[in-house]
Amino acid sequence: MKPKVFFLPEKDRGALLKRLPLLLAQLINEDFKSSAFCGIKVHVGERGNVTFVPSEFAKAGVEFLKKKKARPFLFETNTLYHGQRGNAIDHLKLAAEHGFSLEGTGAPLLVADGIRGEAAARVPAKSGKHIRNAQLASLVPDIPCVVGFSHFKGHMLSGFGGSIKNFSMGCAARGGKLEMHSLSKPKIDISKCTRCGECQRRCPAEAIVKKTEDFVIVQKKCTGCAGCIGVCPVKAVKFKWNEASESASEKMAEYALAALSGKDAFFVNFLISISPECDCWGERMKLIHEDIGALASRDPVALDQACFDMVADEIRKAHRDVDPEVQLAHAEHIGLGKRNYKLEEL
Repeated sequence: MKPKVFFLPEKDRGALLKRLPLLLAQLINEDFKSSAFCGIKVHVGERGNVTFVPSEFAKAGVEFLKKKKARPFLFETNTLYHGQRGNAIDHLKLAAEHGFSLEGTGAPLLVADGIRGEAAARVPAKSGKHIRNAQLASLVPDIPCVVGFSHFKGHMLSGFGGSIKNFSMGCAARGGKLEMHSLSKPKIDISKCTRCGECQRRCPAEAIVKKTEDFVIVQKKCTGCAGCIGVCPVKAVKFKWNEASESASEKMAEYALAALSGKDAFFVNFLISISPECDCWGERMKLIHEDIGALASRDPVALDQACFDMVADEIRKAHRDVDPEVQLAHAEHIGLGKRNYKLEEL
């Protein structure tokens, strides 16, 4: 049987917010365990980013769950790179600035991997091709019920990011994030480099050094955050995409499976502010598609597939060197979900 994906088409943000409970009611119905602690997985956006899903939507989710007699909270993890969200203290400050506070949403935000992102729990990765034991944020295995509020957008490493990414990168401790990025280390094309030094000045890991006249990336120090690619004015910084992208995409599927193991799980993807890159980019980005609405399912693979199908051309144009369907194919292969789905418009 094809899993159901519910589609709420709505370009107006206010109307989408107002109708969100209708979408949630398709998933969280009479068989919901009303006494459950239920974590809403959010992304609070990097400083300077404006495309993250606004906190008002998280607030609506909290209010819906409270009416179901649940005990909702929000949760996130720290980033691999050393930005504003690289530790729990600065992360929580930024989250509050973006509206993700107890006062703003009606529920507390927990940083699931500790102060520095190093609080980890090892969970077996079933049917894993790459991962034997996933290094998840330490609180994740203890959360019995999760609701994913994911922003569907482009991503330079996997082509796109949706529910699978939110429950893989977004639920991993620092060691897990590094494991998924292990082949994703950029290199500088010396023939194109103008030696402006912008990449070195902007590298949060201080992994770019100057040797004689050329800038090089110290691979052991590089975290694979890819920030240098975004700041290089002449596009001299590149990944070995055919290796890094495929490996990382498959690892993401395996991490998502580990993170969701044994949980009641519900997934919502927001097709709004559809940007070419993820919300970890601390800058305004030119959008690649107009707002579409929101989709939801109990199957994260079917949900991501449905969203991808709606903006496939734009995703492929934004990331021509990446096969965005690798993560979907591997996710289905390992049993995370199904790619064939039945779309029901609300």
